[in-house]
Amino acid sequence: MSGLRERLERLRAAAQASEAAEAAQTADAEVKAETEAASPSCAEQAGRTASKLHPAFRAIGVEEIENDGGSFLLRRLAYPLPYSHGRYGLEELQRSAGWLAPVAARQNQTRATAPVDVSRLLFLDTETTGLGVGAGNVPFMIGFGYYADQAFIVEQTLIRHPGEERAMLEYLLTHLKDKEHLVTYNGRTFDWPVIVSRYIMNGWRTSGAEPGHLDFLHPSRALWRKTLASCRLATVEEARLGFVRGEDVPGSLAPALYVQFLNDGNPEHLHGVYTHNEKDVLTLAALAVHFAQLLEDRPGTEPLDDEDGEELYCTASWLEKHGQEEHAERLFARLADRPDAGERAWCLALATRYKKLGRMDRAVPLWEAAVACTEYGLLPKTDAFVELAMHHEHRTKDLGLALDYAKRALAMLGRRARMNRANASLSDDREKLQRRIERLEARIGRAAERG
Repeated sequence: MSGLRERLERLRAAAQASEAAEAAQTADAEVKAETEAASPSCAEQAGRTASKLHPAFRAIGVEEIENDGGSFLLRRLAYPLPYSHGRYGLEELQRSAGWLAPVAARQNQTRATAPVDVSRLLFLDTETTGLGVGAGNVPFMIGFGYYADQAFIVEQTLIRHPGEERAMLEYLLTHLKDKEHLVTYNGRTFDWPVIVSRYIMNGWRTSGAEPGHLDFLHPSRALWRKTLASCRLATVEEARLGFVRGEDVPGSLAPALYVQFLNDGNPEHLHGVYTHNEKDVLTLAALAVHFAQLLEDRPGTEPLDDEDGEELYCTASWLEKHGQEEHAERLFARLADRPDAGERAWCLALATRYKKLGRMDRAVPLWEAAVACTEYGLLPKTDAFVELAMHHEHRTKDLGLALDYAKRALAMLGRRARMNRANASLSDDREKLQRRIERLEARIGRAAERG
């Protein structure tokens, strides 16, 4: 009997456990159904996320993006091609980007024959919390542009707090992976080092080759540092690209405006920063078109004969350094033929260039023009006198004329020495001229004896 009773108790316990399990499953199902009924759909979730954004963000097309790193804000603008920024159509770069190869080669120390593919260019500009490249400087906005199909795309990322930086950097990484060159303005020494430091701070380590650089600050300085008030991007785009911004938030104010946004959460403080950054990216593309067409020798890209010819000389020198000798020669010839060439600072440099090329037919007239101006006090240098003395001593064999130029050079150095007695180089130059004069007088004397 006891054995039968124990078996009945075990069966009763099993039945109770089964009923409890069924009840628990029923309760779980009811809770799940209630939860699903209360949970929004994916579309509803997206709408709710968008609704969390301040209307001032949504007004300029900003949206919240999520990835494995978290969330950040993104603004995306598409400029259908053809599209003109100033006097240049951005679509022109799709045809002429290959002409930028010499610039890329000089900046990245690679072969000049390496092609430049427009689809693998990323036009990059950052807005940061400071001006240094140390770990404390954070790019709160990264703007970049690229060519896609028949449009030029500008994307601008923004972080609302440091916790969003990793997600922003992860998103940028997806655009960097298939790009070969970064197109920037001082990005080689500022924007890119700042971004690299933030990757390192977030745990990334470099692997593989970094993108090359097309930093247009350097060619801009080579061409315009002596003719423009400054080589700031806004100055260059207005003076040489024909683009006028009108009202614009200076980049130097961007950190302060970002702090205002952090303090009160009002995105309207950043509207001007978004616009400024957007225009910077577009100007980078227009600059790329300008320099590509200049190297291509397209009409309208080289400067006209400015008042003193300085920009024309700088442009010709830049072209020559980048392998465009024939184009550069035409510009140099225009300068050499100017009636005021002797009065200009570039005159002696141009004459020296012709001398190195063996073009004495071009060099001598420039030295003679400089001598004429020197005697009127317009160009107080002795270089032209010395060059003419050497030319006539060694090439024309007119020793009398060579002696005359040497003596005039010595007399001019004497006047300069009286004004600047502490200049040791003047004493050295005077000694060299004295020896030249003595040698010429001796040669002339020997010639007279033989005659």
